[in-house]
Amino acid sequence: MERVLLLSMGFGTGHNMVANTLSNEFRLKPNVEAETLDLLQLIPKKFHPLLQSGYQGMLTKFPFFYHYLYDWTYQSRIFRYVSSEFIEKMGWTIRKKINQVLEDIQPTRIVTTHPFALLMLPAKWEEIPSIGVVTDYELHPIWFGRVPDILCVPKQLLSCDELERLMWKAGVQVIETGIPVKADYYEFMPRAEARKQLSLDLHRPVVLVMGGGMGLGPLEQFVDELIPLTHLQFVILTGTNHNLYERLKERKYGEHIRIEPFRSDIPVWMSAADLLVTKPGGVTISEAIAKQLPMFLFEAFPGQEQANQRYLLYHRIAVETTPDTIRSQIESFFSLKLDHALSPKQYTKLMSPNAARKITDAACHVNSSQVHIL
Repeated sequence: MERVLLLSMGFGTGHNMVANTLSNEFRLKPNVEAETLDLLQLIPKKFHPLLQSGYQGMLTKFPFFYHYLYDWTYQSRIFRYVSSEFIEKMGWTIRKKINQVLEDIQPTRIVTTHPFALLMLPAKWEEIPSIGVVTDYELHPIWFGRVPDILCVPKQLLSCDELERLMWKAGVQVIETGIPVKADYYEFMPRAEARKQLSLDLHRPVVLVMGGGMGLGPLEQFVDELIPLTHLQFVILTGTNHNLYERLKERKYGEHIRIEPFRSDIPVWMSAADLLVTKPGGVTISEAIAKQLPMFLFEAFPGQEQANQRYLLYHRIAVETTPDTIRSQIESFFSLKLDHALSPKQYTKLMSPNAARKITDAACHVNSSQVHIL
């Protein structure tokens, strides 16, 4: 019996979503048990909200500071080493809890969707075969603070030469699997059927506006700009941001603007839509790629979101937008029929319908752990 432990750190929602997707895929395999663990949950509750809000607060209030931290760890080997040492020492604060979980589960494989997780593992467990899963469209060097046996990366992120050089230098097997998303996103649903299911007008274009799972960004300003566009339908998905949902609901916009709280049926909404306006989180944009849905991107946080945005702009399936420009951009998008101008080939080369299966197959076949410190 293989026992797989999937490690994540719940900064945002993407890392946990990928871990849960992989957990469900592992459970489809015979003689495999899978457990997920968000390491943030091991931190005492009185500190956990501070950590989470501290991370989000740094991104929203001090983005340039986060940008410098991200760049320093990306460019400086010394700063990366210091950061890795700090993360490893941070693991000591919850070492007893981590050890207890590992003793209870006795994993034969460890899969992580966050690079910090391997750094926080007690030395006793370092020899277990490990698999890292990159959940954004950039390979940050912090992944090599403690190198996994296998590293699974997005499609079209690295050239063949870069892949070979990375495997030679870091001593890690790199597999271009893509970012795994729930299978629902790759299931075709006719647009008319999705709109009927969601009680949307079958004949007017649909634009989804979302700020990730937590409803971040200038969604209120966007809605104010979209009010005059009554020939379109707008669905504002506020995620877990309950205060934003209540504020927008109180304003009683016209029938062409629909305010929704957190929804679990996002694949259906994306099937119904012609355009997605969103922050460029790694999992959200991977879901949109699966649905071949054009994107307008706003307020990319410094670091991984900016990398995600660059990736989409390079492959020409997205454009940048702001509250000042969104109305004219949307009018141009539909009046010039730009929604029909994108070739399916632009999405096909980036789509990863079998990502979860490839990752779980690789995890079950890796034999022994060889940890490398760079």
